[in-house]
Amino acid sequence: MIKNIIFDMGGVLIDYDPERVAAELFDGETAEIVLKKLLRSDLWAMKDRGTITPDEIIERIKDDIPPEALPKVTELANNLYPYMPPFEDTYELVRDLKSGGYGVYLLSNASMDFYERKSGIPALALFDGYIISAEYHLLKPEKEIYLTLFDKFGLKPEECFFIDDVQANIDGAAAVGMRGFRYSKGHIAQLRAALGEAGVKI
Repeated sequence: MIKNIIFDMGGVLIDYDPERVAAELFDGETAEIVLKKLLRSDLWAMKDRGTITPDEIIERIKDDIPPEALPKVTELANNLYPYMPPFEDTYELVRDLKSGGYGVYLLSNASMDFYERKSGIPALALFDGYIISAEYHLLKPEKEIYLTLFDKFGLKPEECFFIDDVQANIDGAAAVGMRGFRYSKGHIAQLRAALGEAGVKI
């Protein structure tokens, strides 16, 4: 029986779309540079792992960024949240799950600034707990981050249902015994159907 629903954040609760952000803020060539050097870079993954700071990232990439773009790139390195608006449809789902008596948890590849910014994501106020990758120096889909979730909150994998927008992370969850659903923006009906098929009553 499913008792707990585990949510990813970017792409599920909020609109994490680096390509959109880069295109909105920079011209074509600069947008490509910003994606390559920052938003889709290994450095960004290191930030989510908690092994590098935004200032250290900027120090490494500043010579590759057009000077006129550097202030905005620095802003993005420090705080991308203003460019990731919350989704109303998954917020409504979280409300329904909580009303139905289910536990709701977050498992996100995110940096430590999450704790400063989470108040801007209304759904998170309803959550029972968070696992933020940078806090544990782990990343999905590494096995250890799922085990950390189970251990910290006393959860059983067979009683959890995981929602993420990346298939590799769903596969990682399956490898430790937690079923899941790969979510795509706007496909809330499919997600609700998948939860229903898993026995979740909302």
